[in-house]
Amino acid sequence: MTADPDRKPGMFPAPAGARGWRRRQRDLATRIDLMHDEVRAALHTEPTASVIPDDLATSAEVVSTLAGRCIDQLRATAGTDGITAADGDTSLQLCHLILDLQELSFDLYQHDLNLCTRRFADCAAGLQRLRTLPSSADLLDQVCEELVHRCGFGRAVLSRVEDSAWHPWIAYFSNSDEFESWFVRWVDRPIPLEGMTPETRLLTDCRPAVVYDTANAPVHRPIIVESGRSKSYVVAPVMRGTEVVGFLHADHHPSSRRVDEVDRDVLWMFADGFSHIYERAVLAERLRTQRNHVREILSSAVEMMNDFCDAGIDLSRYAGIGAMPGDGARPAPVATAHTGGDLTARESEVLELMVAGATNSVIAETLVIAEETVKSHVKHILRKLGAVNRSQAIAGSLGMTMREIEA
Repeated sequence: MTADPDRKPGMFPAPAGARGWRRRQRDLATRIDLMHDEVRAALHTEPTASVIPDDLATSAEVVSTLAGRCIDQLRATAGTDGITAADGDTSLQLCHLILDLQELSFDLYQHDLNLCTRRFADCAAGLQRLRTLPSSADLLDQVCEELVHRCGFGRAVLSRVEDSAWHPWIAYFSNSDEFESWFVRWVDRPIPLEGMTPETRLLTDCRPAVVYDTANAPVHRPIIVESGRSKSYVVAPVMRGTEVVGFLHADHHPSSRRVDEVDRDVLWMFADGFSHIYERAVLAERLRTQRNHVREILSSAVEMMNDFCDAGIDLSRYAGIGAMPGDGARPAPVATAHTGGDLTARESEVLELMVAGATNSVIAETLVIAEETVKSHVKHILRKLGAVNRSQAIAGSLGMTMREIEA
């Protein structure tokens, strides 16, 4: 499964405040670049690479490094003899920079906290939507798409775990061309669960894993690095009770952003919720199937009871006739008063077994014919004997037999 190019934009509306969050992120990145330039100018150092506007993953480290350099310079200036007016101005400037960097650090912390809260809320909303789907098949069809659109990932893959291997199964990519370009070749191909790969450890740990750098990690390179071109990813187990039955992989490709602990925790929350939702859906479907089967059995039993009640037969007079053998053997035909008449030989055999108390399935097994054929014979017998149901046909046969015996 891949992205549908005809999907309407409103199918997955952007979470409330998403635009504001993106604008806030760009503003913070701009502030970091400006502070970087001011510190460089104050310390008279060469410029270094600026922070990528769409990735604040390392921004706290950048701000901390800049503040540390300012503090070191301030200490060096304060420790010199014969401080000039220019040194005093530089020290004052460094103090202001340190305060601004502390304020920026706090804003970054607050932004990260708000981001975590928003992503977990979006994850909960995605799981709530999955709960409303009518079947387990719909769940499987939309789980990866929901994970990408709601939880902030670039792509997601659902795999089955069978026979000591994981099998890539269903995927959704924000870049729809990827599905046909490489993933379709890996669908249902077994990937051995061996070595020290994160997927192998998941079988025993039953906890999510984060791979910060695929170039230096023991991952399955053919699918993850060579085909998928993933630089970092997170993976979480899909559970059935205490057994791992699947994996959910996710990363931020095609963005250059790498995954972090928040991505791991968001995926874990989603995978755990999906496990419970899917297990509940499968159980509900089984219960509905069993309920319908019980309804059919009860309906058939009620219909048979109604037939006997409407016939008005005193069954106590013929208690020995048609009684099922105690050893479970097939019922033996009972002689009837009907001499054949318009009934065919096969219809006569069916009537005798009906009188013996055999059901359609038992008659079919005794005469080695299909149950549908038995139903057809029963209809013909009722029509030829002028009976409206099986009970009247049986009563008629038993009644003629008794008159012959009494004569």
